[in-house]
Amino acid sequence: MGRVLKPWEIEELRRAVKGKWLARGKQGFSGRVVIDSRKLVEGDLFIAIVGRTHDAHQFVGQVIAHHPALVIVHREPAPEILAQATAEDVSLLLVEDTLAALNRLAAAYRATLRSKVIAVGGSNGKTTTKRIIHTLLCEKFGPEGGHASPKSFNNNIGMPLTLLEVDPGHDYVVLEVGTNAPGEIAALGAVCRPDIAVITNIGLEHLEQLGDLEGVAREEAAIAPFVAEGGTLVLPADAPELLAILRTATSQKILIGRGEGGGDMAVTELEESADGLRFSINGRGRYHLPLLGEHNAANALMAIAVARRLGLTDEQVAAGLLKVTPADGRLQPLSLGGWTILHDAYNANPNSMEAALKTFARVGGPGRKVAVLGDMLELGSSSEAMHRSVGAMAATWKVGLLVAVGPQMKAAATVAAAAGVEGVHFANIAEACRAIRELLRPGDVLLLKGSHGMELEKILDVLRAEQPLAAAPA
Repeated sequence: MGRVLKPWEIEELRRAVKGKWLARGKQGFSGRVVIDSRKLVEGDLFIAIVGRTHDAHQFVGQVIAHHPALVIVHREPAPEILAQATAEDVSLLLVEDTLAALNRLAAAYRATLRSKVIAVGGSNGKTTTKRIIHTLLCEKFGPEGGHASPKSFNNNIGMPLTLLEVDPGHDYVVLEVGTNAPGEIAALGAVCRPDIAVITNIGLEHLEQLGDLEGVAREEAAIAPFVAEGGTLVLPADAPELLAILRTATSQKILIGRGEGGGDMAVTELEESADGLRFSINGRGRYHLPLLGEHNAANALMAIAVARRLGLTDEQVAAGLLKVTPADGRLQPLSLGGWTILHDAYNANPNSMEAALKTFARVGGPGRKVAVLGDMLELGSSSEAMHRSVGAMAATWKVGLLVAVGPQMKAAATVAAAAGVEGVHFANIAEACRAIRELLRPGDVLLLKGSHGMELEKILDVLRAEQPLAAAPA
C-alpha cells in the first residue's frame, strides 16, 4: 500500500520488526508494504494481519505465489508453505505479533523522515480538520508535496500504513489518531511522534471504555508526551479538563476558541449560509469556508494554525479554504429526486448530534425537516440519558418528523413525542429502509445522523434506486 524511504535491505527490515528467519530468499524489496493480498505485486513486503473478519495467515501460500520480497507472520506456516517460500526465493519472518510488527516498522520509518508529521486527534471533526489542513498545505507545497491519510485511517492499522506511504520528498504528512479505549492514543503517538499535534475538541465519546469527559480528556492528551522537541500543540480553548492535564506540557500551545478573548486564535464575525461559513480571526481578515456547520469554523482555525506554523501566507490560506470539500457522510449536502439531504451518518456522539441538528435547523431548507437518527453507540451506562437528550434536541431545533432507528434511539422518540414532535421508531435499519419512502413527502429535507454501525447510508440506497445521486447545488 505504501512506499518506504528506500528499498531497505531485508536484514534491516528484520531488525525493525524484531523477527526470526523462517526462510531467507534473494527477492529484492520494492519499498511497498501491503496487508491486502489482493493488492500484492512482486517485491512487496506482506504482513499477515489478523482482522475482525479474516486472518491473512490463511492466504500466505497465495501471497508467496506472487513473489513478494518478504512475508511476516506470527504463526509458523505448514512445512509445504516453508518449502514453497524456499522454492520461490521468498523470505519469511516470524514475529510475536504481526500488528505490533507493522507498528514497529512504521516507527522505524518515521525516525528517518524529514517530513513534518501532523497528528489530528479529538472527539469530533478529525477527518474534516485533516482534510482542511491537507488542502491548505497544498497551496504552498503543491498537490504532490505531502500526504494525508485516506478516509479515517486513525487506528493501529490505518495510521502506520499511512506513515509507510510517505514519499521521501514529501514536506508533510497529516495523520488521524483515534481511540476507543485508554492507551490507544499513546500507542499511536509512540509510533508517529508528531511535530504538530491537533486536538479538535473533547466530547462524550466511547464512554464504555473512557468513562466520562475527564477520561476522554486524559486519553486525548496522551499524544502530548510524544510531540517532537520544539513542536506544537493546537488545542481547543473551551476544554478545561484537557487544558488542566496539559498545563505542564512543554510544547508550544496554540489555543483555538470563539469570540473575543476566545484563545490565541478565535473565530469572530461568524456567518453561516447555504454555501458555507464566513468568518474573521480575532476580528481581522475575512475567510470563506464552503462547509456547513458552525463548528467547522473552529476546525478551520485549527488547520490555519498548522498552516501558519508551516509558513503559509494569509493569501494562501484564503485560497486554500475555498477549495475544501466535505468528506463523505460528514454534513454532506446531497440532492436526490425531490429531496434535499444532509448526509452526516459517518458517526455520532451527543456533541456531534447536537451540532448536526443545529446546522440542519439553520440551513436545511424550507421543506419539512425529517431527521433520520440512529443509535449513538459505545456510550455505556450514560446511553439512555444521552439518547433522551437527543429527543429534547429534536424539539429545540424544530424537527418536523423524527425517524428514530435502533433500540437506544427509542428513548429519543419518546421524549420528542412528549414535546410535540411527530415521530416513528424502527428497531433497525432494515425496518427503516422498508418504510422510509412512504414516510416522505415531496420537498422534504432530510438529515441522516447516527453511529457508523447503524448503517444509515442504506437509506440513501433506497432513495437513489429511483434517481442517481448528485451533489446539491451550491
